[in-house]
Order: sequence, then structure tokens, then C-alpha cells
Amino acid sequence: MGRVSTFADPEVIKLTKTTFVPVCTDDWYTRRRRDAEGEFFHKVAVQGPRKDRDNTRQGIYVFTADGELLGFKNAGQNAEVMKEVFANALAKFKKLPAARTKPGAITVPEHGKFDSNYTRQLPAGALVLRANARILDRKGEAFAKGTCEFAGGDRASRDFVWLTKEEVQSLAPAKAEVGFSYPVPVKVAERIARYNLIDNTRGEPNFWTREQVRKNAMTLTVVKADAESVDLRFDGAATMASDADLAKADRGYEVKLRGQLRWKPKAGTFDQFDIAGVGDHWGRSTFTPGDRPGRTPLGVAFGLADPDKPSERIAPQGLRDRGPYWGRE
Repeated sequence: MGRVSTFADPEVIKLTKTTFVPVCTDDWYTRRRRDAEGEFFHKVAVQGPRKDRDNTRQGIYVFTADGELLGFKNAGQNAEVMKEVFANALAKFKKLPAARTKPGAITVPEHGKFDSNYTRQLPAGALVLRANARILDRKGEAFAKGTCEFAGGDRASRDFVWLTKEEVQSLAPAKAEVGFSYPVPVKVAERIARYNLIDNTRGEPNFWTREQVRKNAMTLTVVKADAESVDLRFDGAATMASDADLAKADRGYEVKLRGQLRWKPKAGTFDQFDIAGVGDHWGRSTFTPGDRPGRTPLGVAFGLADPDKPSERIAPQGLRDRGPYWGRE
């Protein structure tokens, strides 16, 4: 939410479309990378106030194509401050010799080998799901968009779920018979519970540990089948909490889920994967201040993403811990 004010400003939007080239990267990955991309970011960052590679380098940087820092500020919440930074940076850029600023003046070399420790590539044949969470308010027996005092906390969060080709196949029904029911494979169910059944609406959450998943029952049932497709109903109930005694847990989420999936046997994949859930959430993570008091409703929703779009190939937040995310602990 710290960047919303700046990049929703009409003047800044115009600047990014006509004067600057906008680039967004994840500081957690980029400052750690030991490859061409990581070294370029390091070259830019050390010219500013955040020189320590082992600590956060979050902020808004304005720099030339060959890596000269023209401006820096970590004030994305203040459009007026950032517009001043942009104006000063642009003034510096205009004073540079034409040999450095004209089109084609800078040649970008081949990237070379990527740092595999901090590069997350979508596995071949993988399925990508969008994962959104939103706080809710009760309106009688129904729910409405939630309200809270934390700026931006009423907006939906955005994350993704990656399922490997093998995991997608494991979700397919062994029998295309109406009424046939089977459990969601453990690795898939655990991934959803630990990394996506969580309140990440106000910042980066602490993900659930395996031990904190107190209940996790997810099943699929065939409701319609023919040679072309198999329709499945998803039923789920999960409880995640920081203590086995929920009354003592300072953070938790009890949620029930329902959904519709459609398996395409000939294609060997799903063309529908819609799941929604609502339940009571309570407590906060290290970087999610502004939690509402007591137990309040939180909704989650999943649906197919389009990995051909760069914005939907972003690695899931939980994939920073590759081993646990893929079920290797």
C-alpha cells in the first residue's frame, strides 16, 4: 500500500507513460542475487543511502540505463514528495551528454547464467491459480466488503498458487463416475492451507507452519462426467492457529470452502478451478499491523490465472522458501 498514493497520481501516471520506463522488482530476491541482474541492482543501490546488501533496499530508484542513480526515496505513500524526486532526477538526466541518453546509446549485454537460488521459474506444464483474500463484515446472514481503520486494509490481497504438472495430474479423478469422491492430495492441500489461507491484506504475513495446521480436510466429488469433461465439487474445511487450544491462540483462521473444478481428460488439465471460502480470522503477523479486534470474517478466493501474462507469472510469496513450499521439509 506504500506505493499506491504515488502511482495513482495522474501526473505520475503520465510521467511513467511518457518520460520514464517503469520497472518493478522484488527487493527480497534482487538484493540477494549473484548474477547480472543482482549485480546491476547492487551497482545502483550502493549509490544511495541503502548500501547494506544483507538488509532491505526497498524504495523507489530513478536511474539511467547504464546504472547511474539520479534519485531515491522510500516515500511511495507521498505523491508530492515523489514528484519532487522525479523532477530533480529528470533535470539531472537532461544535463547528461547525448552520447549517454540518445536512443540506442546503451547496449544491454546478454544476461548470462541466472542465480538459481533466487530465481523462481514456473515449472513446465504447471498450473497457476490466482489467490485473493479480503476482509468482510457481516450484514445479517450475508457478508459485505469489510471496513477497518488501517489505510488500504479493505482492499483485496493478491498472490498465486503454483501446481506442478504432476500435482495437476494427481488432482484428476481416478473414476469419471458421478458420486465418486476422493481427498485432495496432501501436498496440494497443505500448500493451500499454509500459504494461501491467511490474512495478507495489510502486508507480508507469517505463513503457517506444518504444525499450526490443526485441521485440513479437502475433497473432490464428481458431479457430472462425459468424454469431454468431468465436473467436480470441491469441499473443504481448515483450521490454522498458533496454539492447539484455539482459545489461547493469538492468531488463527477457521474457514470453510466450496468450489467447482472442471477436468478435461484429453487436454490433461483443468479449464475451471473456482474455489471460495469464508471464516473467522484473528490476530496479526509481524508485518501486518492494523488487525481488527476479535474474530472477524475473512474471505478467500481462487481461480485460474493466465501464465502468458507476465503479471500472472509472479512467483507465489510462499515460494521464497522453496523446500517447504514444494512439500520438502
